[in-house]
Amino acid sequence: MSNRAQLSKLPSWVDTSPPGAKFLGSGDFPPGLVKAVELHDPAGVLLGQLDRSLHEVSDRTPSAVEQARLLPLMKRFLQSKRILNLSGGADRLVPYKCGEAFIEWLKSAAAPGGWFADKFHIEDLVFDGVGHEMSTGMVVETIRFIAQTLNAHLNAPAATAAKM
Repeated sequence: MSNRAQLSKLPSWVDTSPPGAKFLGSGDFPPGLVKAVELHDPAGVLLGQLDRSLHEVSDRTPSAVEQARLLPLMKRFLQSKRILNLSGGADRLVPYKCGEAFIEWLKSAAAPGGWFADKFHIEDLVFDGVGHEMSTGMVVETIRFIAQTLNAHLNAPAATAAKM
């Protein structure tokens, strides 16, 4: 939403120094909405546990203190889950760059050697030239992903089956 406020040149964005400093909590993004994001949005829930902003941590492992706060949430919301993130590379409504740091942070956590490795699976696919829509290529990837998930679920022992 900050990206949209900036591009729309909302007064709550442009009339502050630095620009956007008072956008969160303004009439355009009221305190109730800020609280809802903190409570329900995956990025808000997880990243609210970090001591620094996302852009300062997207390429690093959380500290031991941060991990202690994050692990119960990661286990609750992500453990044994499979995530498919599909994005249009030409999406102007929700540009990929707006969520890229969070996705990269999740991917680094789940990667071999990551601090939450082998606990969940994430695939991140960006489709060049696709806007804010579900392209044929995205449909094909969705079908593939669902088939793989179902196959893994049917062939896995009950205790380790992926949650859908």
